Amino acid sequence: MNAMKWIRPITMVAMTGCSKPAPAPAPPSVAALPAEVAAKLDAAMMDAFAKREMPGGALVVVRGDRIAYAKGFGSADLAAQRAYTDSTSTVIGSTSKPLTGLAVLRLVQLGKVALDTPIARYVPELTFKDPRGAGITLRHLLTNRSGLPLGFSGAAYQQPSIQDSAALGRLAQAVARFPLAFAPGDGYLYSNRGWALAGYVVQRVSGEPIEDFMRREVFEPTGMTETTLAFWTVPNLVQGYVEGRTVKNIPHWPSVTREYGPAGMIVSTPRDMGRLLIAMMNQGRTVLGTQFLTPELIAEAVRSQAPAESELGGPTRYGLGWEVDSMLGTLTVKKAGSVHSMVSLWVMLPDQKTAMAFAFNREDYSVLALIPAVVKILGGGQADPFPVLSQPPAAPVVKVRVAAAALDRWVGSYDTRVGDLVVTRRGDSLVADYQGGLVGLLPTSDSSFAVVSDVLTDGGQIMTFRRRGRGVALWIGSDSTGIRR
Repeated sequence: MNAMKWIRPITMVAMTGCSKPAPAPAPPSVAALPAEVAAKLDAAMMDAFAKREMPGGALVVVRGDRIAYAKGFGSADLAAQRAYTDSTSTVIGSTSKPLTGLAVLRLVQLGKVALDTPIARYVPELTFKDPRGAGITLRHLLTNRSGLPLGFSGAAYQQPSIQDSAALGRLAQAVARFPLAFAPGDGYLYSNRGWALAGYVVQRVSGEPIEDFMRREVFEPTGMTETTLAFWTVPNLVQGYVEGRTVKNIPHWPSVTREYGPAGMIVSTPRDMGRLLIAMMNQGRTVLGTQFLTPELIAEAVRSQAPAESELGGPTRYGLGWEVDSMLGTLTVKKAGSVHSMVSLWVMLPDQKTAMAFAFNREDYSVLALIPAVVKILGGGQADPFPVLSQPPAAPVVKVRVAAAALDRWVGSYDTRVGDLVVTRRGDSLVADYQGGLVGLLPTSDSSFAVVSDVLTDGGQIMTFRRRGRGVALWIGSDSTGIRR
């Protein structure tokens, strides 16, 4: 079946009973970049967008305590011809994690929790099946060192029930039943489940829905009045896309789900991202002229605390939701986030008093070349032209015949990095509900299958099923996080 038939229109329903949002803060006084520098940034963004045929996106630059540049490019919705601006709302993905970390630190400042106290003290109703779980602390959760497995967002790309206020609690109970990959503190494993559990602790300790706590204690104090964890209340969300082989930009519903909200479902705007970066770059001093957290807690958030693997590739170290390294030749504090069809990226260069926020409505990691280009321009240089990238040819797939019984042994629901992946048999091959649409799985051996899809990142991808004890593990390319439920 054509995956396009599974695309759902993005319609967000207003939730009744929500408190009236606080008035938006006055825009921070802008120390505008020199006209020639702004023109170079414009040219670099437009060059990349033209060569990659990107639908839309935005760049915000913070210098010192001011937003010095904020501009949108391209389209927030190609069909509606709606422009992408610095006020376009987008699901930010895993850049939600540093914000959830700030919610935890807000409770620390209020004297409600401590980072190194086992969370069992705050959520005694959770009984971990793995006895080592009793030692998990908030610091373990916020540095991906709890030992909890990855997790994603349940039934991905399905519009969830917005009234399901018990979703986060149910997930926490389910998380407590998982075996740990290692004793808390003894390793690193990126875990959306761990971040969701941290959000549950915030909800339980605060005594109110996590969405309300984040609004009142994180977003409003930092001037982020266009930001919310209640993603279902946003009426004009950007349209997301995935890159196709025959159709360049395919509309695609983002992966959003309420129970994984603290891990990656916050909705924000590029300008609000800049307001957050101002607070982070200025020891908690906000665009409102107020102190959000103590300078010591802001420093703790971005302090290098544990070895980690960067989502942008290569080794890094982790703070409380932030990657901390020297990727750009100087102290670099960064975080990337994606819900497959929407991407955000935040980069802080504290020694240069400079920060950048990028947003795109198509996942395309080749545009990461914009990061050093923007840094070079801000340093007074001239960015190199964005490289022309040719589309790789489709890899030929040689289908082999596999007995029906051999196919049937791989049927089931798998918990993977890209959400729940459901595999069923259709004739002499398999099909999967994969990243928002049905794709064919053509057998290349009795345990390996090639994905048939026009989506560039999916088509030709190899899925391999392997027995693991009494269960079945699923490899998607080199990613071995898939486990059959």
